Amino acid sequence: MLLPSLVMLLLMRLTMAQLLNHPPQFVPGTGDMSRFSLSEHTPVGSPVYQLKGIDPEGGRLKYSISGPVFSVDRETGVVRLRQELDRESQDTVEVIISITDEGVYGTEPNTVSQRREIPVRDYNDNQPTFFGRPYTVQVSESLPVGSDLTIEPPIIVIDRDEGINAEVQMKCVEENDICDIFEVRAVKLAQGNYTARVALKKPLDFESRPSYIMTISASDSALENRLTSFATVSINVIDIQDQPPVFTNAPYSATVPENTPAGVSILTVKAIDGDVAIPRDIFLSLEDEPFGHFDLVPFGDPKDGTAILQTTGEPLDRENPEILQNGGVYVFSIRATELIDGAIPAEHTITRVTIVVTDVDDHNPTFSASHFNVSITENLANGMPLPGLSIFVDDRDMGENSRYHLALRDVSNSAGVFGISPTEAQGRTPVVVRVLNSSRLDYDVSVPDQRKFEFDLVALVHGVEKAKARVEIHLLDANDNAPIFAKPAGYRFNASENLPVDALIGHVSASDADDGAFGHVHYVLKGFGADNFYVDPESGGLYLHKTLDYEKQSSYSLTVVAIDGGGRESNANLFIDVIDVNDNYPIFESNEYSRTIREGASIFEPQFIVRARDADGPSQGNGRVKYDIVSENSIAGNVFRIEPETGEIIIQKAARSMDTERGEYEIVVSATDFGIPPLTNSTRVLVRVGISGNQRPIFKGHFQNVENLPIIGPPSYRVSIPENAPSGFNVTTVSAHDPDGLDSLLRYRIVGANDNFQINELSGLITVSPQARIDRDSNMNSFEIIVNAVDSGIPIPETATTTVYVNVKDINDERPKFEQANYAAYVSERTAIGESVLRVKAIDKDLNSRLEYSLQGVVKATTKAGVSIANRSNYRAQEAFRIDQESGEIFVNSTLRHDVAAIIIFTVAVRDLNAEVDPEGQVDTTEVTVYVQSFQDTNPIFKNPGWTSSRPVVDIKIKEEMPIDSALFILQAEDPVTRQPITSFELIEPKELEYFQISERTGEVILKKRLDYEALAESGTGPEFELQVRANSADRQRSTISRINITVENVNDNSPIFDQNSYHATIVENKSYPERVVRVMARDKDAVLTARDERLGYHKIIYSLQGEYAMLFEINNLTGEVVVARHQQIDRERTPHIRLQVKAEDSPGKPTDAKQSVVELLIDVLDVNDNAPEFVQKKYSTVIPENAPIDAFVLQLEAVDPDEGPGGEVRYELVNEGEANGLFKINPQSGLLSTRRNLTGKGRAEPYVLIVRAQDNGSQVPKQPTLSTDIDVIIFIGDVSANDGVPYFVAPRVGQMANVSENAASGSPVFQVIARDPDDENTPSGSITYRILPDTLDAEAFTIDAHTGLITTRQVLDREKKNMYKILLEVSDNGQPKQSVTRVLQILVLDMDDHEPRFAREIDEGPLVMLVKEEEPAGTIVGNFSAIDEDMGENAAIDYVIIEGNNEQIFTIERTNESLAILKTTQPIDRELVESYGLTIKCLKLGEPGYKFIGDVYDRQDPSHLRVTVKVLDIDDNLPEFEQKDPTVGIRINVPIDTVVTTLRARDADAEAPPISLAIENVTFVPQFYKRSRQLATGNLQGLFTLNNHTGELRTGGSFADYVDGYFLMQVKANNSQKSKRQTFSNLKIFVIRDKSLLKFVFARPPNEIQHNIRPFQEQLQKKLKPLGLELHVLDTQVFTRPDMSLDFTSTSSCFQMFSNGAALSLNEMQRLMNSQQLRQELIDIYAAYGVSEVESCSIRRTHTAAIFAGMLTSAGAWLVILAALIGLAALVSLCTACCLKKKLKRHSKRSLQASLRTPTEHTPTSYSYTMPAVLYSEPIYGPL
Repeated sequence: MLLPSLVMLLLMRLTMAQLLNHPPQFVPGTGDMSRFSLSEHTPVGSPVYQLKGIDPEGGRLKYSISGPVFSVDRETGVVRLRQELDRESQDTVEVIISITDEGVYGTEPNTVSQRREIPVRDYNDNQPTFFGRPYTVQVSESLPVGSDLTIEPPIIVIDRDEGINAEVQMKCVEENDICDIFEVRAVKLAQGNYTARVALKKPLDFESRPSYIMTISASDSALENRLTSFATVSINVIDIQDQPPVFTNAPYSATVPENTPAGVSILTVKAIDGDVAIPRDIFLSLEDEPFGHFDLVPFGDPKDGTAILQTTGEPLDRENPEILQNGGVYVFSIRATELIDGAIPAEHTITRVTIVVTDVDDHNPTFSASHFNVSITENLANGMPLPGLSIFVDDRDMGENSRYHLALRDVSNSAGVFGISPTEAQGRTPVVVRVLNSSRLDYDVSVPDQRKFEFDLVALVHGVEKAKARVEIHLLDANDNAPIFAKPAGYRFNASENLPVDALIGHVSASDADDGAFGHVHYVLKGFGADNFYVDPESGGLYLHKTLDYEKQSSYSLTVVAIDGGGRESNANLFIDVIDVNDNYPIFESNEYSRTIREGASIFEPQFIVRARDADGPSQGNGRVKYDIVSENSIAGNVFRIEPETGEIIIQKAARSMDTERGEYEIVVSATDFGIPPLTNSTRVLVRVGISGNQRPIFKGHFQNVENLPIIGPPSYRVSIPENAPSGFNVTTVSAHDPDGLDSLLRYRIVGANDNFQINELSGLITVSPQARIDRDSNMNSFEIIVNAVDSGIPIPETATTTVYVNVKDINDERPKFEQANYAAYVSERTAIGESVLRVKAIDKDLNSRLEYSLQGVVKATTKAGVSIANRSNYRAQEAFRIDQESGEIFVNSTLRHDVAAIIIFTVAVRDLNAEVDPEGQVDTTEVTVYVQSFQDTNPIFKNPGWTSSRPVVDIKIKEEMPIDSALFILQAEDPVTRQPITSFELIEPKELEYFQISERTGEVILKKRLDYEALAESGTGPEFELQVRANSADRQRSTISRINITVENVNDNSPIFDQNSYHATIVENKSYPERVVRVMARDKDAVLTARDERLGYHKIIYSLQGEYAMLFEINNLTGEVVVARHQQIDRERTPHIRLQVKAEDSPGKPTDAKQSVVELLIDVLDVNDNAPEFVQKKYSTVIPENAPIDAFVLQLEAVDPDEGPGGEVRYELVNEGEANGLFKINPQSGLLSTRRNLTGKGRAEPYVLIVRAQDNGSQVPKQPTLSTDIDVIIFIGDVSANDGVPYFVAPRVGQMANVSENAASGSPVFQVIARDPDDENTPSGSITYRILPDTLDAEAFTIDAHTGLITTRQVLDREKKNMYKILLEVSDNGQPKQSVTRVLQILVLDMDDHEPRFAREIDEGPLVMLVKEEEPAGTIVGNFSAIDEDMGENAAIDYVIIEGNNEQIFTIERTNESLAILKTTQPIDRELVESYGLTIKCLKLGEPGYKFIGDVYDRQDPSHLRVTVKVLDIDDNLPEFEQKDPTVGIRINVPIDTVVTTLRARDADAEAPPISLAIENVTFVPQFYKRSRQLATGNLQGLFTLNNHTGELRTGGSFADYVDGYFLMQVKANNSQKSKRQTFSNLKIFVIRDKSLLKFVFARPPNEIQHNIRPFQEQLQKKLKPLGLELHVLDTQVFTRPDMSLDFTSTSSCFQMFSNGAALSLNEMQRLMNSQQLRQELIDIYAAYGVSEVESCSIRRTHTAAIFAGMLTSAGAWLVILAALIGLAALVSLCTACCLKKKLKRHSKRSLQASLRTPTEHTPTSYSYTMPAVLYSEPIYGPL
């Protein structure tokens, strides 16, 4: 009963609810326009608001709005703007908004209306406006800085906007410097109403600038679309009286002669008022003119202030001190004063007047003193001034008036001895008296009066003496005589090479004419080799200092110097010839000679020659050797003989093998020299006789002689094999050749090494034998295999032998091995952590081993009772010790405890890290036992320094080479109980000692074996030894073990040893630094094992040079390289052989410890031709009569050259015969000068000058020059007959040309013709006359002086008209008969730079057009052009500069030597940036700076300007580019056909690119999320889309119902070229989507802002997600829809899809990722930057009406149960009523459901997507991203 009652009650409630229709309501705040305003800048048609309402019945609502300003979508409530807004004309809009619902069950709809006033927000669309223009102001120049200017009319600026848009700022616009003078600021009068205040910042000056034009800008303060207006203000400056007078043409100067009479006008002075607008009268007056020499006479208008300066009756004196000290200049001032009403106020100006007073001759010259006395030394040379004599002559006049003549007049003994200079002087002049005849200055004369000189100096004017001064001179003695050797030509002595030291060789002597100390002479010896001799400084005796050796140096060229008491020197050459003594035995080239010949041979083939050399000189046989056979072992006898001169051994009898016991001849050959007495030496010659008819085979060998050294012995083979080479490994193949048989018949055998190698006897292939042991670690590291090759010769086979050197290469195949199988160490429990316990060491025989030590396995520890502490104690024995991986040293790692672990045993492993064979097996182990000793005070204590109970170690350092059996150290220990010394020591480790012995009783450490530091280093033992010694108490119940470390220290016991006994080098003379000579090398055997060794440097060697000529060279003290020293040159002529000593010294910086060695260095200096021949005479002259015959002797010339070889051979030639051309000849070899032809007619008074050259033959030596010396030879030819001499030209020479500059004035000199006549010039036959023959038209342009021969011009010459003239010159004498000669002279007109370069163009000619392709490389030639210059040569050289149009330095100009301009590019040009360039080129003189013209504009009137247009030609260098690369778009599943999906746009950057065509290349579909239940149609997916190939508009072409939750991948091609590979592709993703599969970002910003930022937002997300393997595609941007289906225009939503590795993620996966803490932290900064407030599902779920009712029921359940009992009776009535209404209710519900499921309105992709409320999911269309 209860259930039916409840059903009835529910149905009644439902029926009542449907019958009532409540009015709808606007959503307050967000849907009723109550807080709505909009900007006046809002575009017409844009959505501005959405009305929102609520219907209690949930029915459909319709919206409306009144007025013409807005329109509303009736269904959605979206409000749009219909007309433009202007806040300035209407700042509010009044509307009425209405909302209407649907009627229910026939009831009327309800309408609710509200009135709204909508404010219009301001937009800055009005610029500030100036009112009252134009603006002018008059301002006084005295206006103070900071004052405001009064502007009429006032500046008013109005801005009609409001708020910040109407706030106006005004300022001065920067033009020139006006804003530095005036300041502008804005003053607000009212909202949008401003005025301007103009203030003065700097003082005004009417005189410098009378007016200004200032521009003022007025700008509003809008944040967007800021607007500005401008206005100008005219400012006129008013002049005031603030300027002093101004002199015109000041300063003033004039020249006035001294003593000028009165009344002479000098100059005119004028001054005006500086205030030109209001001038005053000017008064002029003189200032600073106390002498009254001048006066001012005014005239004219007083305002002009004009006056004339005149002289007065007070005359000027040029010599007045006031004027003289100013250099003859008289200076005074003139004052110009302004007058006010005739009064003189303080305003005035002063200017300077400079009067230059010229001189008049009114003074005589005077000497600085009337008498001079001076003493001079006798050694003054000619021309030297007298020291200490200072004389001046002064004439106070100026210029020519101060000119005078000076002369010297003899008084006593001075005639011709002295001279005076200058002889002509003026003004103040110093007088210099010079020595003319120094021979008269001789102190050593017999008459004392001859030592005094006296003369007068006279000053004359026009020959009249005006002044004089007396000079008295006294002579002083001087050291004016140098020593003179008795033999100036030099001394030559002989010295035998066996002469004893200190033996007298000879005497030299020199004398000095000076007296006293100046005349005392002593001697010094100099030169290379002077150290072998010495000279007695007093007697001049020459003695031997060192033993001589003729074979080392046969002669010495020295210099002996004689020095007197005054230091003057004289030199004499000293030649010492060493007399040879026969002290060298002949030396054979070989100690033994051998040769093999055939049986029965009668000759040696080739010749058999033995040679011996003898070092003695010419006097001892000159090296000649005589050979002889001393003995031979032949039975037949005399089988061989030897040529005594050549040493050739000749077979006299047929050689037989049976002729000797062993088939080998043994001959003893002697060599005897020709010295006195003769010396003999002998050698042995072995001649082996082979079997007749067979020749020995010859091995080929393959040893490469890379150092090009001579190979001694037969060919050999060298090869390397690995030490692990297996049996049968190929070593090498030997090969031999049989000269008289077949090589294939040769048989090869191994003589040695058969156990390791075997050979194929036919092929010669050597292989490793099966029983071989070639491991270099257990055997040798190299083998020498002796191989024989045996031929098949008859009767006896011949055998050849070769050696195969086999080097065994190391392979890392040996495992390391510890030196001991186990180690033991004793350590105190008090040992500190980090202390060393012992070192284990492993040996690896491999060369490249790298060992690593480590602790391995379990560490065993026991108590002192031997009980293991494992599981019994917490003590961590495994951490007690650690080991160094590289050195193997074991250290204490933690605290040791004897009471817990008395014995610790662990395993140490060593591994070879470089193992090549069995790397894992190359490991060895050893066991280490450490005995931890307890610390007990009763145990013995070592007393040695450094020993402690915690560190029981004694360190001992000893020097190497200590004496054997010596006590090195004493171990000292004490028993702490008895206080007695310990007398029992016991060696624990090692068991035996090699080098040391320890005394058990005394503890002495005694040396048993020699300790050599270097031997320890070589053996690998090292300098350190480690022992363990036990000290026992007397009862042997207590003991202590200590470690003894013995370190052997190095001492410097090895001297450096040079690698050669002596060094010999050669160097070419004249070489300079850093020419290398030789490198010496020494080695020091002292070893370097420790840092101490390195610090002491016993092994380090420094080199130094010693010897007389050591300063000529430098040696690198580290490398031993000897080079020529800085600033030194080697001269062979002075030092042909240089002998030095090189010292090698170790221990640098420690001279007390150093050891040294010395080696001899002999340097032979090779000659270069560096000395020119020198003539033995300084002058050559001679006389010869003109009738001398041909080949007559004239003169003998001689020159010498000290160089060797061709460089010292001299030949002679005539290089310039001058006027004697063809008259003489010279013998090239002898230098004999003789006549070439008859000299008749050549006689004259003037001599002939010939230039003779002596030159050597240096060029005959490669790379050597020829050197020469010229000398003048003067030859006088005596004149015998009358006019037999023919005139001749000296100038011009034949072919000589003269030059004259064009434009030279008429009468300009051209050329000086010089002619000579052999006859006496004082006779008519010797006097000559010049003339120009009138045979050519060119003669009219010139004239010649008949007597002087000077050619001058008759007219002005122009090179551009004629540049060359030829005239015929004649010179003749006046003798009988008359003699004459002619010569042609060419006159070249030199160009003057009288033309400017220009371009050959018309004034209005267009630009020169050039073409260049874009992207051409730098340096591409664009074109060329040239200018013209009528000048020639350098004057016509033209340069070019680009003065305009090249700001980016794109072009440059290169000029050629022909002045052609080549225009080039400096970088590639991009046609897409610029299509052409306009350049202006200027041509100018080469060398003229072009930078000063840069910036000038083109001037068509200037012919030096040329315009050039460079057009850039486009090339196809850019591919089409899509504006958006690989875009992504989305479409709804139910999108209609022919709907625009997106627009693809591509562009080509090429300027002249053809249109781009777009085409779909390929379309594929990629499903997502789930597997399809049926097969999709994939045949022609391109049919689903259509693409306009020109506009790029992509539209739908089919249904997408089957492609939901997937995407199409479309490849689109853009192409505009016929060429292949000139297209671009873009991959477009088109998602077919529904919202429930996506997420969306919610932005707290409006859509118009997000639309511009969505792309960078997506790119930043991609950067963050890419490292995680994720991709994200944003698919749309639309107005945010709230859950209640209303639109929020202040927010934006963007749906997106995520991918992982190219696969789309499901909704749940995306939610999980986006909600993860990691991703939130990664993206939080991006969210904040773009205003992302939420990430949620893209679908919008709304509640259905039925769901609302269900909720109501749920909330009312409680009271239904309570009321069920009360209305039980009414249940039946309710049931009946419900049945009646059932049918109608069902019909109404079905209609409501259909309305709610209706599809919402669709929008185009280009608009916002607004989603209507729906029952299920809203699925908007997605437009382009």
